[in-house]
Amino acid sequence: MLRPRLASVALHPVTQILLSVIFNAGSQVLLRLGASGVGGGNGWVGLRALGSGWVWGGILAQIASLVFWLHALRTTKLLIAFNLSGLLHVIVPLGGWLILGEHIPIDRWVGIALVLAGVLIVAAPAAKVEERL
Repeated sequence: MLRPRLASVALHPVTQILLSVIFNAGSQVLLRLGASGVGGGNGWVGLRALGSGWVWGGILAQIASLVFWLHALRTTKLLIAFNLSGLLHVIVPLGGWLILGEHIPIDRWVGIALVLAGVLIVAAPAAKVEERL
């Protein structure tokens, strides 16, 4: 009885959008790790980055993000999906801070909080309307 419920949660459009955002954010962090690991001075990274496992992990995560995104778009309105995807602007800086040790100034923390508030304000009522349809 738990499995059908778990499957319905996993296939729910909001879950798919959140998975898309998480994989996209992970992709950005992995690509940053790969790009920063490519030596050769301050020049353009270019194709040399394709030799990095981090970059390939980022590419695969980006593909997974696209698959989840396309699945979500089949069953939900773009208004809801796009607004929830704004969480990417929250998760990527947090990933840079937690995983890469990047500094986030106070004004950016305020911006992250505003983006999060905006996602909640716009997406929550729209999701309730979507569920009624």
